[in-house]
Amino acid sequence: MSSAIRHRPLALFGIEIDVDLNSELSDADKQELRRLFAVDGLLIFRNQSLSMDQQLDACSIFGPVLRDHIENYIVSNVRDDGLLGNRELLFHNDIPFVPGPYLGGSLHALAVADGASPTRFASGFGAYERLPQRLRDRIDGLNALQVRERAVGRRTRLADLQPLDNCAVHRVVGRQEGSGRPYIFVNLDMTGCIASLPDAESDALLDELFAYLYDEGHVYDHVWRSGDLVIWDNLAVQHARHAVGEGERTLQRVTIAKFGYWDQCPVDLPSFDRLLTANQPAMG
Repeated sequence: MSSAIRHRPLALFGIEIDVDLNSELSDADKQELRRLFAVDGLLIFRNQSLSMDQQLDACSIFGPVLRDHIENYIVSNVRDDGLLGNRELLFHNDIPFVPGPYLGGSLHALAVADGASPTRFASGFGAYERLPQRLRDRIDGLNALQVRERAVGRRTRLADLQPLDNCAVHRVVGRQEGSGRPYIFVNLDMTGCIASLPDAESDALLDELFAYLYDEGHVYDHVWRSGDLVIWDNLAVQHARHAVGEGERTLQRVTIAKFGYWDQCPVDLPSFDRLLTANQPAMG
């Protein structure tokens, strides 16, 4: 059985899919969507109208989803139940500072004013491919310490951390499950340092990697329209946004993950309500 799903590549990376996710999808359709997702780790769907449960169902095509209100929520600068408000978010992978970071994320535009801040995407796949061989050789086998976000507007460093903050060590070069395709797994927001390197050498190497990751010529800015759904690979693709401003920007967020944040960081559970107003780890 073959799939008739229509799609087209975006100019930089990612694929736009022409399908109604409320329709009945065949097994072949779902297999084709998974194949397309593996190409760049970024899919765009236009003109969707999905409840939270429908978005969870759509995301379950690409991996396990956690069906609870803690891992799936509203990102908004106007709604009382919305997280993250107007703040800028630096480029990041969601919760890299735990043993099992999210596998993927999705945002569905419920109501977006003209000119609302785009979500920016940077490809760890593409950045690795652009590295010169001498830099690939240098980072092969290195580990990075990923830390909880504590600084705003700059990279969190070890000196910014507080007692009981979570940290995790991950490879600088990640590998896509199944294909083994390499991607860079350090980010501007929450990579504290390259383990085993002196501070100055670690900072210099991170700056060099960031120059490839966030080269403006290779960053995709998704300009939101109401009804858009974006699904991305949280390990291989990073996201960011500028400060949001006054126009409404209300997005519905669903997480693809084997393990939730609160499962891995139960000490934080009593403070969940404070996420509504506090500057907490970037998840949007």
